[in-house]
Amino acid sequence: MASSFTRPALVCNLRSGSSDEALVGRLTEICDAAGAPLVQATILPDDDLPSAATLKDNDTDLLLVLSGDGTLNAAASKLETWDGAMLPLPGGTLNLFHKTLHGERGPEEILRDALAGKARSVHPPTILCDAGRAYIGVIAGPTTAWAEVREQFRSLSLSGLAETIPDAIDATLHGDGVRIRGSDQMFQAINLTPKSDRILAEGLITDSAGSILRHGIAWLGGDFREGPSVDLSERRAVVIEGSGTIGLLLDGEPAELPPGRTYRLEASPLAFLATEPVTA
Repeated sequence: MASSFTRPALVCNLRSGSSDEALVGRLTEICDAAGAPLVQATILPDDDLPSAATLKDNDTDLLLVLSGDGTLNAAASKLETWDGAMLPLPGGTLNLFHKTLHGERGPEEILRDALAGKARSVHPPTILCDAGRAYIGVIAGPTTAWAEVREQFRSLSLSGLAETIPDAIDATLHGDGVRIRGSDQMFQAINLTPKSDRILAEGLITDSAGSILRHGIAWLGGDFREGPSVDLSERRAVVIEGSGTIGLLLDGEPAELPPGRTYRLEASPLAFLATEPVTA
């Protein structure tokens, strides 16, 4: 089956974990061979992310995004009114959202299938709140301080690690906890994951030195969801409460909101191309 996409554009973040100029060149060649040459290439961090108006002016119908989850989220947030489709290509470290659309496949194989008409359009579940939209999930609570440790680890900054690890441990032990409205149980972090018909809420356990160590290892590995946790609820909307401003990570990117705000399930307004089943 032939692809209906003839005017693709590309966004590539060269600072992502597995993106480089050689891969960009191979993706460009795949587009040329399919009779759908790139109409625009945006290379981060030097260029700005394209807006919906820019893509419309160029008659772009498919946006290839070679990046990790954070850049993908930032690009998608600018395109919610665009009527084209986004094809995420794994170019980061974990590529969590990409795996929900394509499994473990590589960017070149994904692109070939998409341009050959072997992909389908989906509007995946997301979590929407006043701070933005998350495609992978939201972490709320003081243990989000571990995200800075992760960044220092990725940049191999020993001085940065020496400074941020004690702060993260202190936040985990002594930071103001958070809870889901309707429950009295407090946690140092709550993880919200969008499913097809519900939000899965989990409280991260930090009640011992061992659990704190396991969280630290999970954060340094990049996937905070691997830390110890307990299931809290499954519902379409969650209100998170606390005693002060709540630190957040939306798909790994930092934000904050006052307590008492709602986090609700909503299908993405932007269409994505998937080449494998989307997880439930």
